[in-house]
Amino acid sequence: MHVIDPDVSIREGLSALLGSLDIPVTSHANAQYFLDAETPCGWTDGCILVEAKLPGLSCLAFLKRLRSEANTLPVLVLTSTANRDIADQALLAGATDVLDKPLAGDLLVERLYQIFI
Repeated sequence: MHVIDPDVSIREGLSALLGSLDIPVTSHANAQYFLDAETPCGWTDGCILVEAKLPGLSCLAFLKRLRSEANTLPVLVLTSTANRDIADQALLAGATDVLDKPLAGDLLVERLYQIFI
């Protein structure tokens, strides 16, 4: 599992939740750090949880880059706004789903279960 969020408390919270389920997690403060740190083989397993509003490379640009490189990892976009435009744009750019923050742990686990089972 890859968590991309500029908020360290979100990264730590999601890492703790997923770690409690024995799901290995890598976390990054922005999308460019993820792209710089991950090798192409690192992009073949798991799922990406990414904040909609990122510094530097935007979430939409990140999604477009992943999909242009034929990367099919599921991407869940996390947003703290109820803005449907952001959600619609993310889905059109290749996101698997958009989840609102604050994110309930049971909702995330349920969504991951739906994706992988």
